[in-house]
Amino acid sequence: MPATNSPSKFPTEDLLEINDIQGNSLAGFNKDFQMLLFLKIHDRSIAKAWIRNIIPRIATVAEVLMFNNLFRALRNRQGADPQGLSATWINIAFTYAGIQKLVPAKDAEGFDPSDPFRLGMPTRSALIGDPIDPTAIGHPDRWVVGGTDASKYPDLVLIIASDDPAHLNAEVTRIKSSITAPASSQGATDGLEIIFEQPGATRPDLPGHEHFGFKDGISQPGVRGRISKTAKDFFSARFIDPNAPAAARFAKPGQPLIWPGQFVLGYKMQRNDDPIRPQRPLKLSPSWTKNGSFLVLRRLLQDVPAFWNFMEQTAAKLSQQPGFATITPEILAAKFVGRWKSGAPLMRTPIADRPDLAKDSLANNHFAYGADTQKLPLIPIDGYPGDNFPPADSTTFGSGCPFAAHIRKVNPRDLGTDVGSASDTLTRLILRRGIPFGSPLVDPLQPTAVELAEERGLLFISYQTSIENQFEFVAQDWANSELNPPIGGGHDPIIGQNQEQGNDRTRIFDLMGTDGSIETIEIPIDWVIPTGGGYFFSPSISALNTVFGG
Repeated sequence: MPATNSPSKFPTEDLLEINDIQGNSLAGFNKDFQMLLFLKIHDRSIAKAWIRNIIPRIATVAEVLMFNNLFRALRNRQGADPQGLSATWINIAFTYAGIQKLVPAKDAEGFDPSDPFRLGMPTRSALIGDPIDPTAIGHPDRWVVGGTDASKYPDLVLIIASDDPAHLNAEVTRIKSSITAPASSQGATDGLEIIFEQPGATRPDLPGHEHFGFKDGISQPGVRGRISKTAKDFFSARFIDPNAPAAARFAKPGQPLIWPGQFVLGYKMQRNDDPIRPQRPLKLSPSWTKNGSFLVLRRLLQDVPAFWNFMEQTAAKLSQQPGFATITPEILAAKFVGRWKSGAPLMRTPIADRPDLAKDSLANNHFAYGADTQKLPLIPIDGYPGDNFPPADSTTFGSGCPFAAHIRKVNPRDLGTDVGSASDTLTRLILRRGIPFGSPLVDPLQPTAVELAEERGLLFISYQTSIENQFEFVAQDWANSELNPPIGGGHDPIIGQNQEQGNDRTRIFDLMGTDGSIETIEIPIDWVIPTGGGYFFSPSISALNTVFGG
């Protein structure tokens, strides 16, 4: 981790209890192979005994951070992923129904009755834009897990992740053997029951890319906080020269520093009117929720052939009109996302993809929408030639990156929004830990019957301390809105859903041509469809010991 100085004018950052926080939240597992096991509790005492036995195998932030730093250091030195360095980790999280079965009633009642976590995802499904037609695939009546069917509603989820598929399978087998099987064919069970299994894996052909073909997970906030009592031992590595004013706000160019209370309970939180000074932590209710996070999980199908067929047909029509003569399916898709397939941002390379820019982690997220990219002084970094890519040009208005492009909808960055200044945008950020599932298509425009028979999509996982003010706000108020954030431009064409909730779920997307003309594109179907999920709470290690397993 690079060393840096912390001028006295900078705020003192929280000391994070990294041995008490589950690892996938702040640190991120970043594993190529995962398995999600959804369980139902049938016997409280047996479930508690099982939890006590699995606690020593729950990975903490300290363990994950140590491994990730070692892996990164070796990769940087060797120029490739280090061979033979592997770890397998487990994390656990509970629905409110699961908490009710395990903890004293007075503790379960400590959660706000109006909180989305307590109400559950199926109850909030229509609010976040999911179909209300019970016959629609995306309606919670038809979800494969976590929907309205009580038999498919989990009490807890296990996230098992590994660098090695054989190690993952061995760990999953070990966990399954520790869970009591059904006792009779009539459905009576002892202890715990696995009600759904969901594997996930990075694409072997395009690691780090989702099934539409775009690099995912580039824009993650930096988490403020220290991992030891040493004043400069920061959780998020700092790359900006500490004498530069931007060092107080960013861990590296384009990565804002966010107070940890936005992601883990018990720590200082982000202010909506100041990007640097924090506000007090949220009140803990129940008290044992400290060092815990709320986990949002969505099983999202991706209709890849429909997505690329739409790009082909729409680009062909647009190319016949003034201002869109050079449009191609790849350019149109990039306009919808806000980045090229490689991950290079349109704001810095609006005409053509730049894979070299995409690979530069100190440049690929360094842009704004309302201001030109400013060159930032960095600490000395061996071998780094500097950010010499074209800067973002704020005068492009919506011609560079459309107003409703996915990355602009969910993170307006330096722009004021319907809820206030750009500082408020920072309070909406979440930590995303998603991973694809299913095999990639060889040719999305000519899929085989075998390929079409297999489901593929994204396991969306996010961590936050307010499901309502972070995940749900971004989905409902921004991604699903034609008007917000402030300039309009249509719905988020990737994850947005039409909130009018009629039988016609058509979305719209405004695209600006090279001559300044605007074409409003109608999107008649959803390409991303919810088929399961839930709102979970990921407790601390100490809470697992004293409350859940105690």
